[in-house]
Amino acid sequence: RFHTLRYAVSMHPPLTLENHPLCRDVVIALKRCHRDASWWGRSFGACNEQKWALDQCLKKQKLFKARANAEKAREERDRLRRRVEKYGHATVNGEFKGK
Repeated sequence: RFHTLRYAVSMHPPLTLENHPLCRDVVIALKRCHRDASWWGRSFGACNEQKWALDQCLKKQKLFKARANAEKAREERDRLRRRVEKYGHATVNGEFKGK
């Protein structure tokens, strides 16, 4: 069925090195393969291994960013919790809420 094929053949995000610092070497390898392989070669899988490596690397980068964002959110919640404990209230849009 087509809908299962759609998930098997997925596009990657734009490959700028600034957006993917953890995958720099893999991005460069894929770009080099795309540059060196002919259109027919690319169409019939000449760069598949580089693409699979990129997919795995982007997955790891996504998990790394998610963990970093979760830690950042946890620190912000703790900071706000300490503020409420210290002052007895919290502010929302500049207005005092709470006690």
